[in-house]
This record gives sequence, C-alpha cells and structure tokens, in this order.
Amino acid sequence: MDTNSNRPQRTGWVILVLMVATNFLPWMEPLVRETLSSELVDAPRLRLSMGACLLGAALVAMTWLAGRHASSPLPRLLSRPRLTGFKLALGCAAVNILCGLVVAKFAASASSGLWSLDVVVGTVWFLVVLPGEVLSSYLTGRGSVRRPAVEPATAVMSPAREMPLGA
Repeated sequence: MDTNSNRPQRTGWVILVLMVATNFLPWMEPLVRETLSSELVDAPRLRLSMGACLLGAALVAMTWLAGRHASSPLPRLLSRPRLTGFKLALGCAAVNILCGLVVAKFAASASSGLWSLDVVVGTVWFLVVLPGEVLSSYLTGRGSVRRPAVEPATAVMSPAREMPLGA
C-alpha cells in the first residue's frame, strides 16, 4: 500500500503563497520609495497598490477553490494541470520580481507622463501577470484534487459482455 497517499500535499498552498507574495514587489516598491522621502503617499496611489495586491490574492484563492471543485474535463493541452500550473506560477513570480526590480532601479529617474514606468508596470501586471496567476491557481487547484481510482475488483460487470462498464 502506498503510504504517501495518506499525506496531504501542500505544494498548492506554496504556489499560492509564492504568487501572492511576489505581487507585493511591483506594487509596494513605489510606495516604499515615496515614504522614504519627506512627502506623504497620495491616497489614490495607496488605494491602487493595496487594492491590486488584495484583488490578486482574492482571485488566486477563489480560482484555486474553483479548480478544486471543478469536474469538467480539461483540454488536452492542459492534461497535466499541476505541472502546468506550477510552471505558470513560476513565470508570473519571475515577471513580478522583474517588474519590482525595474521599478526599484529606474522609477526615480523615469518621467511622469502618460506612459510613466508605474503605468507600464501596472498595465503589464493587469494584462499578463494577473491572468496568468488566475489560470495557474485554477490548474493547481485542479491538479491537487485526488480523484478516487476505480479498482478492478469493485467495478460493475456487464453481464452481456463480461467487461467493466465504461471500459
């Protein structure tokens, strides 16, 4: 008997925490930079940064739960949801870290026009990172559900063919 099947797998939670924690890098870096100066942080900027982090955390948690309770078949491209979700999570975390590093390095010297660095990073986050995190958390939740396997001894036999039903 496999003793590992009785232990819970916590990699799904680790992936969720990784995604949520790295969301704070690109959003909090401008706030940290501004609070180091003598000026106070503007309320709209604070609301946007905290709101984006909370939105990301809520969506990641909800889609992970939705993946855990989903029963519809996945497309063939996503036949290994746990591995695909993990790869997406690592990619999103890398983009978050990269965005945080870019903001930390270049935001002080960047211009504050229509396409300021903060706007570009926010746009990349909302269009690339957040959808990637949502898909990753759904797939991770989907891959962490253990479906009970039908054992041959308990399969219902069809009297006409002497084969298990559904085979």
